[in-house]
Amino acid sequence: MEKEQDKQGKKGKKPSRKSGCLISALLVSALIVYAIWQIGEPGRRAKQVHQAIKPGMSLVNVENLLTGRHYCFFQVKTNEQWQNISREELNGLMAAQHGKASAAMRLQLHFMGTAPGRVSFFVELDHNGNVTNITNPYGWD
Repeated sequence: MEKEQDKQGKKGKKPSRKSGCLISALLVSALIVYAIWQIGEPGRRAKQVHQAIKPGMSLVNVENLLTGRHYCFFQVKTNEQWQNISREELNGLMAAQHGKASAAMRLQLHFMGTAPGRVSFFVELDHNGNVTNITNPYGWD
C-alpha cells in the first residue's frame, strides 16, 4: 500500500509535457523580444542625445551627453572636403581662429548597439566650439 502511495506521489510531482512546452515557448518569446529591443537601441540613444543638443551648447556639453557604444569624429572642412582630425587638433584650430574667419567644423556622431544597425548625425560647430546646427539622424547598415 505504501508503494502505491509513493508511485502516486511521484506521478503528481512530475511536470507534464504541456508545462515544459509552455516554459520553452515563454523563454523563446522573451529571447525574441530582447533581440528586437536590442535592434532599436542605437536609435533610441541617438534620438535622446539629438533631442538634448541645443544650439549654443559647448563641445564639452555635447561630449558629456554621449553614452554607450558610440564614435565621435572631429572634422574640419578643407578644400571642399571634410577631413577627420584629433580632439587636440580641433582645440588648436579653435584657439588659432579666435577673431578670424573660421573654418567649418563639425562632429560626426555614430551610435552603435549589439545589432548591426547604426544611427548617425552631424553637429556643426562655430569657431568657439559651440553648436550652430544639428542634422537629422539617419540609420544605416
